[in-house]
Amino acid sequence: MERREALGTLAAGTLGLGLAGGWAQAQNAPDASAGDPLAEYKARPFPLEAGLPGLSKEMLGEHLALYKGYVARCNALLKELQAAEKAALASTAVQESRRRLGFEFSGMRLHELYFSALQEKGAAPGRTHPLQAAIAAGWGSFDAWWAAFKTTATMTGIGWAALVKDPINGRLMNAWFQDHENAIPVGTVPLLVVDVWEHAYVKDYGATARAKYVDAIRPLIDWGVVEKRY
Repeated sequence: MERREALGTLAAGTLGLGLAGGWAQAQNAPDASAGDPLAEYKARPFPLEAGLPGLSKEMLGEHLALYKGYVARCNALLKELQAAEKAALASTAVQESRRRLGFEFSGMRLHELYFSALQEKGAAPGRTHPLQAAIAAGWGSFDAWWAAFKTTATMTGIGWAALVKDPINGRLMNAWFQDHENAIPVGTVPLLVVDVWEHAYVKDYGATARAKYVDAIRPLIDWGVVEKRY
């Protein structure tokens, strides 16, 4: 029961991501804890240590280590909150830990979505795939959508650019996820996410060249992965 209580805490901490439906659909390859609601989260392996064109092995190595930190902190916070709930504690510190869980959990999941859709030679969009038809219907063309997506990705701020789908009516939207867990359209399915925190690009591109980093990401996107999320 103790770990089951922690699951309730987890759900409360991640409401902003709309996990009840859409988020689960976006996870094309679950972590090692999938299928066991009592298991701790495990960092998923991503074959990116050697680097990718435009993304150095040094930067990606640091980025993968950062992701593992989110996983570890998620597990630590769940244990902490589980113990607090068992003891019926509701101090300010406990409340702040509950808020922090949303940040850490969302950071974990967003990095998994980001890394799993990158590869050395990205797969091109499927010409006849329904996602590409929906992009063309919404923006007129794939290139017009990408221009709008890049504009979102280069907004002033710290966060993520995302292409999301509303599962209620199928609408596609470009969205900005502030930090990891804020300003997210609740219940939408994240199809493509691009990390635009400074750690994702400054080591290779400097603090003022985010647009060049976003351009470097474009040919690395595995659209086969993204389209499965649709």
